[in-house]
Parts: sequence; C-alpha cells; structure tokens
Amino acid sequence: MKSKIIVSALVAAVCLVWSGVCLAFVPEGELYIRVPGQDGKISFQSIDETKILVSVLDSQDKPVKDLVAKDFEVIKGSIPANVISVQILKTRLDMPISYVLMVDNSFSMEKRKAVQPLLAALDEFLKIVRPIDEVDVVVFDSKGDFLVDGHHLRLATFRSNNVSELKKFFEKSFKEGMTGETYLYEGILGGLDLISRKPEKTNKFLVVFSDGEDLNSNIKKETIGPKSKGLENFKAFSIDFMPGEKKDQFLDAFSQSLGGKLWKAKSADNLLPIFRDISTTLLYQYVVEYNFNRPPQASLAVNPSSISIEDLTIIDSSPLLNYIFFDLGQSSVPDRYRLLKTQSEAGQFDEKMLENTMTKYYHVLNIIGKRLTENPGATIGLVGCISDRGPEKNNITLSRARAESVKSYLQYIWNIDPSRITITARKLPEKPSTGNVEEARVENQRVEIRSDSPDILDIIKSTYTFQIANTNEISVQPNITPGYDLKTWNIKIKGNQEFLNLKEGQGNIVPNYIFDLGRFGLGKISAFEHISVTAFLTDITGQTFETDTVVIPVTYTRRVTTKAQRNAQRVMEKYALILFDYDSAEIKERNKIVLDRVVKRIRELPDARVTILGQTDIIGTEDYNLGLSQRRAKSVFQSVTENGIPSPERIEFKGNGPHDPPYDNRLPEGRSFNRTVIITLEYQIQEPELSE
Repeated sequence: MKSKIIVSALVAAVCLVWSGVCLAFVPEGELYIRVPGQDGKISFQSIDETKILVSVLDSQDKPVKDLVAKDFEVIKGSIPANVISVQILKTRLDMPISYVLMVDNSFSMEKRKAVQPLLAALDEFLKIVRPIDEVDVVVFDSKGDFLVDGHHLRLATFRSNNVSELKKFFEKSFKEGMTGETYLYEGILGGLDLISRKPEKTNKFLVVFSDGEDLNSNIKKETIGPKSKGLENFKAFSIDFMPGEKKDQFLDAFSQSLGGKLWKAKSADNLLPIFRDISTTLLYQYVVEYNFNRPPQASLAVNPSSISIEDLTIIDSSPLLNYIFFDLGQSSVPDRYRLLKTQSEAGQFDEKMLENTMTKYYHVLNIIGKRLTENPGATIGLVGCISDRGPEKNNITLSRARAESVKSYLQYIWNIDPSRITITARKLPEKPSTGNVEEARVENQRVEIRSDSPDILDIIKSTYTFQIANTNEISVQPNITPGYDLKTWNIKIKGNQEFLNLKEGQGNIVPNYIFDLGRFGLGKISAFEHISVTAFLTDITGQTFETDTVVIPVTYTRRVTTKAQRNAQRVMEKYALILFDYDSAEIKERNKIVLDRVVKRIRELPDARVTILGQTDIIGTEDYNLGLSQRRAKSVFQSVTENGIPSPERIEFKGNGPHDPPYDNRLPEGRSFNRTVIITLEYQIQEPELSE
C-alpha cells in the first residue's frame, strides 16, 4: 500500500493502553530543522502545527535557492517527520506578510545627498509587496505624538498595501517632513509596537534604516529589548548608513537577536543593492509542510476491472445567434453566459459536445473563440448597442464598454489577436427591436458579432449519446488492518478527477460497497477515461491516510446516425435552422447557406413529406405575429421550391405565431430563437439505422 498523509494533528503524546494495545503515538521533544549539505545559517518560525517558515542562508549570508522537499529534514525529539511540500514564501498567496519599515528621514540625509538613492532603493523594495500584504511605515516627526507604553514618541506612521500610496508617503516625508534630529530608538520602539499588534500567525518583518547615531530620543535603548520579547513569527533587519566603517553595535545585536542581520551601507550607492538583498532574503524563505504518521495496512479489491460502453451518437444542428445581451446600464457579460476562466479550459472546449440549443447559445463566445482559433485568417466586428433609455440614454461609452468586454474575453481567454477584432459603438442596433414594451427595449442592450467568414457564424453541430454498458455497478471490497484504531473512514469514487460519490463511516470495520453507475447515467460515465476508487482513513491520533487508488479504465464504441425521432418505422428529422431579425421575414445571407444544406437533405429523401413551420416571439399582438410567422414560413418555402425540389406538392408551410414556443420568451435570447422557422421531414424506413 502506498500511504499518503493528508492531515496531522500534533497533540501532546498520549499512550492509552487497552487490551494490551498501544493506541496512539505523537513525538515529544523539541522541533529541529536540518538541511544536509548546507553549512550556513538555518532558522525557522512556526506557522502552525504542520507548517514552518525556514530561512536557509549560505556562508555568505545569501539565500539558498531551489531547495525541494527532499533537501529538508524535520525532526521532533528523535522522530523524523514526512516533509510533504516545500514552497517559496513569495508563491504562497494564502500567506500574507506584514512589513514594518522604519526609515530615518533626518536632515542629514539631504546633506549626504542620499535622499534620491534611498527613495530609489525603497521603490525597489516595494516591488515585493503583493495585494495580500500589509506595509506600515514609521518616520521621524518632531511634532508627532505616537503613544507607546506611556512614551510619547515623535513619529509619523502610514499603513497601506498600495505601492503608489507608499511611494507618495516616502516622498512627502523627505520633502516636507524631514527632521533636524535623529530619534532612532523611538522609531524602533514604534515599529515594534506596530509589529505587536499584528495577528500572531502572520509573518512579520521589521526593516530599520538609520542615517545617524541616536542622540535625541526621549527613551533609552534598554527600553527596546522588553518590547521585542515574545513576538511570534517575527524577524528584524537593519541597514546602518551611519558615517564610518564600523557597524553600529546596537543595530547589529538587535537584528541578530531577532533572527535577522545588519547591512552596512558605506555610501549612497550601496543602498539599492542592499535593499535588493533584503527583498531576496525575505522572499526566498521556504514554507515547509510536514507531519508524523503510523500508516495502516490497507487496500481495495474492485470489480469489474474495466467498463465497456457502446455509444449510439446522434448529430444535431442549431443556429448561431450572434448577439450577447446585457443588463440595463451594465457592461459586464451576464452570469448566465458560460465564460471559461483559463486558456487551458479553452483548449479543451468542444462545441460538438453541447447538447441543446440554449446550452449552445450560452457558450456562443466560446464557440466564436474556438472558430477564430481554427480560422486564423478570419476577423470579426463587434457592434456595441444600447437601449437609449434611463442610464443608457446617449451613453455611447456604455456601448463601447460592452463591445470591449466581449473583445477582452476573446483576447485573454481565447488568445485572439486584438487586431482581428474591430469595435463599433452606436446607440440602437441597426435593426432594433422596437415598441413600447420592456421586452423589446431589453433586446437592444447587446453586442452584435459580425464576420465576413461563413465559418465563424455557421450552424453549431453537436453530439448526443446513448450507451449500453457491460455492467451497471462497481463492487468495492476494502481490506484494512489499522495501525491505530480508526476514528472515521470514507471511500471516494471519481470519474477522471470529478467527484462522483462518497461512502463514509466510523470505526475499524469498513464494509463492502456497491456503486451504482446508473445513478449518474451512462452518458456521464462514458465521458471519462477511467473511474477511480480510493479509501481515506483517519485514526484516533488525527492522522489521515489514503489507500492506493484503483483505476478502472472506461472504453466505449461509437455508432453515428442523423438526428431523428423514431416511432416504429416512422422517422422525423427536425431542423430549427433559420433565425430572423425582429419583425422581419428576410432570410439573411448566412441563413441561405444553411438552407442550401437542408434542401440537399430534402433531395436525398424524395419520399419525405416536408413541413415548414414559422414561429415568432410574444412581442406584439397575436394576429400580427400569426401573419409574421406565415410570411417567414412562406419565405423559406419559396427558397426551397425555387431550387428544383422534386414533387414540390409534398411541401407545406404554415405560421404558428407565438403559440407553443420552443424557447423561453422571458429572456431576450429565448425570444430571438423563437423568431425561427422549423423544417420537419417525415418518412418511412426499412433499415434499422440511418446513415449521416
């Protein structure tokens, strides 16, 4: 069995004896960290019971980089831990850092012509600040009154995680707030007070920059020591820019006593490289995760060893509605549209797997993105529109923002060159939905996607599947010998990496388990490359282990037919392929291409009876919509019969108006899809299957 430790609770060592069996063990003693092969300085801070922050410096006090889990040894008492992971602190976006910068802004800096070099060095240091971090700045202020433990300190402070704001504060401190005296001890005490207010578990760093010896503080340096006692997860670093070659003994001892070090700056030119060294030292610390465990002996017997599924695939076609509708006054694409989060997800997208018209529509931006990727010579135009009412009145800026929102998605998720996308901003669309009803006005809040390439706005083909499998269930038999008594256990079933089901319980007895494939449908199961089964065990010490994962490969065979609805020997094919503009019966050019394909199919089935049914949305009166649907159906009928169809008498058309709508009229996209003509072919077959 391969044992993987997930969670470790480091509690006080307890050995309970029951029936002569030792039930629990946790190492006692002090925690040690070793990095074999490194003879420099190694120090660490405890983050929690399973994580430490480790600093590894070489003999030159430079951070040792590129260490991995196998380079570290974590020992408690005499028991080695399992080092689970090692990551650089700067990569852990779940671990905020608190920086306190105490900066000497006395007037001597101006005399030494060091103000601009220091500001440049501080700018370099601020590059390490992340949005999750917090920076406090402490500077001298002869008129300030910063109260710490009854001491009135002449300081000014500023807190932010905004780099621009911090830079402005530094510049102001040296332009307007320079002091004629140095209050180094007061500044350090103020910095320690800010550190003491931070959460205990937060990683905290104090950086002290001093330009001169302290002859003016109202407190003595002996006041500082007690303030630094007991501060958790804290290090201090100092830069000594005082005249002379020797390091300041107080700053050197202060830094080293708090796990840090002191840099000596002999000239203003030294400041930038020193601050870079400090940045590197801070960021190249290692978050080491570890635990202790005594694993059980555990395995799983799973039947069957493989799953075979036979696929019957049905091909469907739907029109592409090239509009993105927006909420009133908003430029963000609404949540009902299916937007991918990464380019990796985009690389896996396949429009053929979308199963119905509305699902396809909500993926329309992904379909356009995929097609632009596959047709690198194609371009599109985005036309932003508004309803020109309320907050959208004369708001061309909103029109453009809507188009820019669509462009940004295609550019950053689908990696489409922005030069292939043009943007036009206007008020109402070129062919707006009109009328005084809210439904019509909402439809004008949109971005229209246009392209001269027929491949971009072509119909959407997709695939539906039905499956038959060699089994409808998976039998799982656990074989468990606990190391310690089990507290809880669970068995997880996954398809590829997707969670499917969970069986859980308590105690040492883990019963057999039957997983019903039919609960999820073979259509879902057939999409996986494999089904995996894993047991997770938590013992009474709080340690959690997992068994080796049993992988059951899934294989399937596909059989292809056209989209057809069978009733005994009667076959029906339905094509909802023609979309019309609001209040229009005109067949657009790209719909003529679609219509040609349907005409070809009608020719291939000379005995089929053909029905052409016109539909409308619910906007307008019933009588008007019935007439409009009739005109739409007639327009398609004329296009079909003008193509030399044999036996045109077998083709009939009619208008259905707003009755029995195929899509939801409550949404603008549903109303747009209802402005359609549905062509139905009915015929008899003798063969058990249809060819595509």
